[in-house]
Amino acid sequence: MAELTPNTEEHELPCIEAVLAGTLALMTGYSQALQAELDPAQRLRMGVKISENLALLMDHPMLSLGFRQVVRGLRGRWQAMSECTVQAAHDCACGGSVAVATPGRFQVPGPKRLQ
Repeated sequence: MAELTPNTEEHELPCIEAVLAGTLALMTGYSQALQAELDPAQRLRMGVKISENLALLMDHPMLSLGFRQVVRGLRGRWQAMSECTVQAAHDCACGGSVAVATPGRFQVPGPKRLQ
């Protein structure tokens, strides 16, 4: 295995480690309160992508059974949390205008009016 240095680029990571690194970065972005306030639709899309990435990790043969079991539990929690976030978006002052991306498709409706 190649030794990683502070100058190692992300594209030099093995594929599964790149998925894991990307998932952790998405989780960090999702958890930021400012992100939720500025762009709730983006946050919803991040939640969908996190769940998709966890599904990849959950079934990856290069990962240990124990790790995959942990990821399986995390994916279940992220799916439930995403469903709650979607419901909250529909119930909030945004009037339900936040679209949820289906896996593989990221679409957000445009604003109804400009300021």
